[in-house]
Amino acid sequence: MYIRFLVPINFEPYTINAINYCLLLAQKFQSEITLLHAYTPYLEEDQNDEPYNYPKITSQQEAGNELEKIKQQAIADSLSEGIIIKTKIIEGYPEDAIPEFCNSYHPDLVIMGTKSKGETIKELLGSVTLDIINSIHFPVLAVPKDYDLNLNKLQNILFLTDFCQCEYTSLHKLIRLIMSFDTMIHSVQYCNGGKEKADIDLLNEYAEYCTSTYRNQRMQSEYIYGEDILQAANEYIKNTDIDLLAITRKKRNIISKLLHPSLTKTMLFNVDIPMLFFHQ
Repeated sequence: MYIRFLVPINFEPYTINAINYCLLLAQKFQSEITLLHAYTPYLEEDQNDEPYNYPKITSQQEAGNELEKIKQQAIADSLSEGIIIKTKIIEGYPEDAIPEFCNSYHPDLVIMGTKSKGETIKELLGSVTLDIINSIHFPVLAVPKDYDLNLNKLQNILFLTDFCQCEYTSLHKLIRLIMSFDTMIHSVQYCNGGKEKADIDLLNEYAEYCTSTYRNQRMQSEYIYGEDILQAANEYIKNTDIDLLAITRKKRNIISKLLHPSLTKTMLFNVDIPMLFFHQ
């Protein structure tokens, strides 16, 4: 199986966690990793007094040199000879340039470092990772900057679902990415009405589909309950030692968007583990 990974790079330290996570996945496949930098011409007025612990890029040549250093380190860290690592520089603001590049590159997975949790409201609202998740139809994996990466650990995945057929495509993509790992997938639906509101027939139908379709994949399906979906999910993550949370972003009409907060934003800014976003 051949997998194409895209890792946007802005040279901040949290980017490295994204690269390392990519190498973890890539070693299980014949794969290609493209390290992408969206270069925005340096503006003098953007300077401030905040300290920098990463290169401040002022030209495409500097960007190319730094990207090549990262590439060489990734090659040295790679555990598989079947990984091809490339670099690419494009010009423009990341939230615009990265989606445009994705439309021509067609990655199987975009992996992005994120510093969102615990940062200021201004930074959260300006999150490039959130912008990318919301604007492309390719799967996006967000890796928190403080996540303690264990290259040998991908044992439990929480797939937050609603047990309907439209989720089967996301489930198939998820299994394609982790099939070479010894991983348990916990397919879970949040039921906000308590146990008495749970649709057991729907749960059983979904579980039977998984058992018959993915015979070699360890899976279990269940409902979770709690005050809200975030509290219930975080409790499940803690109690089950979850290493990755997967979720499907679904299209909503304009009225629904006005009435309900974004689950994508809520989860991205309040979960401590890597999150994998699929698109309906």
